[in-house]
Amino acid sequence: MPNPDSSMAWVKSFYEKQHLWSNVYAGDIETWHRDKAKTILLPDRKFPYRILELGCGGGQMAVSLAELGHDIVAIDINSDAILNARRLAAAQPNIRISLIEGDFYSFNPEGLFDVICCFDGFGIGTDEAQQRLLHRVSSWLRTEGRAYIEIYTPWYWANVAGTVVEWPDASRRYDFDNAGSRLLDMWWKTGDPDTAVTQSLRCYSPKDLTVLLDGVGLRLIALLPGDSYNHETQTYHPIAPLEEAMRYIAILGSC
Repeated sequence: MPNPDSSMAWVKSFYEKQHLWSNVYAGDIETWHRDKAKTILLPDRKFPYRILELGCGGGQMAVSLAELGHDIVAIDINSDAILNARRLAAAQPNIRISLIEGDFYSFNPEGLFDVICCFDGFGIGTDEAQQRLLHRVSSWLRTEGRAYIEIYTPWYWANVAGTVVEWPDASRRYDFDNAGSRLLDMWWKTGDPDTAVTQSLRCYSPKDLTVLLDGVGLRLIALLPGDSYNHETQTYHPIAPLEEAMRYIAILGSC
C-alpha cells in the first residue's frame, strides 16, 4: 500500500481474500442502501451535492447516492469491488459517478466536496494514520460541508470477542485487543486455518473520537447510533441505542 504506515500492510491482501471466499462485494443495491443514502442531508445546502465516498466497497452506497441526483466520486483499493461498482453504475447511464481504484491516503481529488463519507472502513492503521486521513478530509471539504464517518464502538466488539461465524466457503472469528481498542476480524478458507488473514480496526468511543479530532481541522457536530446484532439470538436491529450499537456515524464539520 502506498501509505508508509506499516500497520496497514495487511489491507489489500485481506480484502482480496475476504472477497474471494465470501463474494462480499459483489451484491446488488438493497433497500437499506437507498434508505441510508437518503439520510445524507445538509440543512443549508440544496440538492444535488458533490460527494466523495472513501472505501466504497462494491459501490452500493455510491450508486444509491448518485440515484438521488448527487455528483459522486468514489474510491476503493479492491479491484473486484470497483468492478462491481462499475457494473451497478453501468445499469444507470444517466447518473453522475466517477469510480476510482486506489488508496485514499495517496488519492488527490480535484475540487472540494459538500459531503465526504467513509462507511465501514474507518480505523485502519494507527491513531496517527486516522488523524492524517481526517486532516485530508478537512482539506477536501467545503466550509459548510459535512463528513459522515462510520466508526466501530469498542464495547460491542469487546462483548462479541471469540464469536465464530460460518460462511459457505469461509470461517470468520471476531476478537478484541483491549490494550489497543481494536477489533480483530479473522477470516480463513473453510477447513484450512493456515490461510487466515486478519483485519485490525481501531474502535473509538465518542470521547476517544473527540481526542482524535484535536488539531485535524474538524469538529464533532452529531452522532447517529447505528445497528446491532445479537449472535446468540440471531436478531438484527437496524437502529440500536448507542450503548448497544456495533457502530455509529459521526457527523463532522470544519472548525
